[in-house]
Amino acid sequence: MNTQLIALLKANMGVPLTWDLAADIYVAAGRIETLVNPSNIEQIRPVIYEDTVFARERMEDIVHEMKLLHQAHWNETEAHRHGLALNPDYDMFYRYERAGRYVLFTLRNDGRLQGNCALYLDKSTHTQTLIATEDTLYLLPEARKRGAARQFVEYCENALKSLGVKEINVSVKTVNKAGRFFRMLGYRHVENGLSKILED
Repeated sequence: MNTQLIALLKANMGVPLTWDLAADIYVAAGRIETLVNPSNIEQIRPVIYEDTVFARERMEDIVHEMKLLHQAHWNETEAHRHGLALNPDYDMFYRYERAGRYVLFTLRNDGRLQGNCALYLDKSTHTQTLIATEDTLYLLPEARKRGAARQFVEYCENALKSLGVKEINVSVKTVNKAGRFFRMLGYRHVENGLSKILED
């Protein structure tokens, strides 16, 4: 529920609609209710693993780098969707991020972005606890070495735990060995997902 919009409308019942009020309503209507306080997310600190840095970063700050990583991820794992255009809504990512409903973790080597794990945060309607659902988890081939992937996932888990997350859901593609990797980290195979692209 958008409580800010409701409060704004209640406060201005019967008041003539001015340009300023219309602008305020427009901004409030696009606002997503905050779930996790963004200041809590900002407290997540980087960790160094050998020559690699794991960190929480903002999509808004590194979008140009993320576009390249998203393209590499799409090319490698999303062949089943290659009839569709890759066209992420980055403005929506920003809005979710500002509302404490999206968190982005990065893996860098010598300052170069080489991997990311992005998750949506939500409250489970079944348990009323925080749940994190993986949007993307991708490391460039050169970053998949010396246990960095395992350490990166552990970093993400610890950060999510610090936010109060109780459950993490990830999806894995059949084109790689990610399923086996996650099972080694204690994740359980609890469902099978199917996908179909609807033709025109």
